[in-house]
Parts: sequence; structure tokens; C-alpha cells
Amino acid sequence: MAFELIVHPDGWRTVSPKPTPEELSAFYAREYYQKSHAIYAQSYSETELEHRNLTANVLLRALEIALGRSARGGRLLEVGCGEGWFLAAAKAAGYAVQGLDYSEAGLQRFHPELLERVRIGDALEGLDRLIDEGAHIDVCVLEHVLEHVLEPEALLRRLRGLIGADGVAAITVPNDFNPVQMALRASGRLDRDVWVNPPEHISYFNTENLPRLVERCGFEVRLAYSSFPIDWFLMHPGSDYVANPAAGKPAHAARMAIDMLLAERGMDCYLDFARALFACGSGRSLTIIAAAGG
Repeated sequence: MAFELIVHPDGWRTVSPKPTPEELSAFYAREYYQKSHAIYAQSYSETELEHRNLTANVLLRALEIALGRSARGGRLLEVGCGEGWFLAAAKAAGYAVQGLDYSEAGLQRFHPELLERVRIGDALEGLDRLIDEGAHIDVCVLEHVLEHVLEPEALLRRLRGLIGADGVAAITVPNDFNPVQMALRASGRLDRDVWVNPPEHISYFNTENLPRLVERCGFEVRLAYSSFPIDWFLMHPGSDYVANPAAGKPAHAARMAIDMLLAERGMDCYLDFARALFACGSGRSLTIIAAAGG
């Protein structure tokens, strides 16, 4: 299907036309977790599992810094909990966890013990049910969710009805149309926006425009950081995994090795690096932790 990108006044982009809710639901329920994608796969190596654990621990530490306290023991909701990696880490850390997701396939494969804590179905409908039930959430995590939903703004505004004045939302999205990608396009090294891939991703954010959207929806940004900038590899012909897909796995392995090496200096040191990446507009994904008070 032909589509175009529409630029929102905040600067983020969305596809037009968008898929219907029925098309989107079918995509996730029947395909997404049954095939290997950029984030989800059929199986993982021991190194990949260690790296996922690192990613979860970085977010747990960032939440404590943003809150100025430990919220462990509080209620944590993960919207789009996927295969359950972060939800399992948060549960092990002492949070009372609950999840929402379109599909249970990923959980069944990797964390079936969490199924009783997860509601399956449309994220907005799930949030509405929690609001109607009078639920109060201390921490809400949306890890690679906002780019998938039909109405990102509506989702963020619903969160304001769940998170108390002392709570926070952690939002992770791909960092798209970032300076490295735009430089690659301007130089001709990339002949197309390879990161644009509907219906998997409907909206596209970066370090400049996501804070504007979040703040316009009533949140206050407390902390922001980025993940390892794997798209830097596209600057060198020998590691350009777009021109040579066979370079993708070595680039991924190098990214994980560097991440885990940097993390040996401690979570706070690693977060300083990750926050500097965000300040430079770089990193393959970005995370914003925002307070719902005010």
C-alpha cells in the first residue's frame, strides 16, 4: 500500500493512510511474535540474554534516579510487555507488576509464568479499563510501543489518568530521522529512509520532538538517555549493514560487547554515557522518563 509521511507540528512523523485497528490487531496477533523482527526473535543467545538483562537494569536504575527514590514495592505497569523481559526483571526487583499487550505469543514462549499478570488486547482499551477500575500506577513503562500505536497522543493522555502525582512514565522509541541518519541520506550513502516500515512502525520520533510531545501531553521530562548508536556503523563501508546485510549480525555483536564493557564501570557511569548520547541527538533508541505531576 502506498503511503506518505505527515509531519506533526511537534516535529514527529506519522504515516498516512494509517492501518485500520483491525489490520493492526491482526498483524500483532498472527504475525509479529511468530517471526523474527528487529526487537523480537524466535530464540536468543546467552550473550543476547545478558544484554537484555543489562538493558532492563539500566532502566530500573534510571527510574530510581528520575524518581529520586526507590519505587520498588510499588505498582508497575508495562504497556506492550512483549516477551516479558523487562516485566520479569521488574518483578525480580520487587515491583508489583502488571502488563498489557496485543499478543500473548511472546510471553508464552519466554515467560509463561507472567501470563496471569498480563491483559491481552488493545492498549488503549486496556488503559481505559484500568482507569475505570480506579487503578493507581507508580511507574508505567512503554518500551517500543509509541511508534506502533495508531494514536500516540491519545495513549499518553490516558496515562495521565493512571499515574499519580509522584509517579513516572518511561517511554522508549526508536530514534528516527536523527542526525546520523539524515547525514547518510544527504550524502547519498542511504538512498531511502530504511527505518520507515509500516505497518510495524506508524509514527517516528527523535530526541528533539518526543520531549515536545510528552510535555504537551502534561508530563515533565525528568531524565533522558539513548541506547548504543548502532547506526554509526553505516558511516563505514566495511560495517554498512544496509548495503551488506551480512554485516548486521557482527554489528549487533559488537554493539552488545561494547555496551557490556562500558557497563562494567557501573550503572551510573553507563547512564552518564547514555545521557550524553541523547544530548547529542544520537543513539539507536531513546528513553524519556517523565513525571505526571504538575
